[in-house]
Amino acid sequence: MTARMSQADLRQAKADSARRTLAAAATFASLHATARPLLQKTMRVPGLGAVVVRFEWPGVLSVHDPRTGELLARSRAGEPFELDHVQVRPL
Repeated sequence: MTARMSQADLRQAKADSARRTLAAAATFASLHATARPLLQKTMRVPGLGAVVVRFEWPGVLSVHDPRTGELLARSRAGEPFELDHVQVRPL
């Protein structure tokens, strides 16, 4: 870096560094992700009863029937509010 770096150049350098750090962290996380969910909890849904909610690498949120294990809904990776286009049973 030069002694006379502009503010825009400094912001860009910081953003580039953050991108590289994030990419390295994502690679690290994927290498160390296990088969177990990062989070798994039972949730009560009015009119449906209990469902199992799982959050797994790489950011997939899924909902399962606790009795059968059937997949009821699944999100797109990294988009927990966006439904993945898989065959799921309607709630």
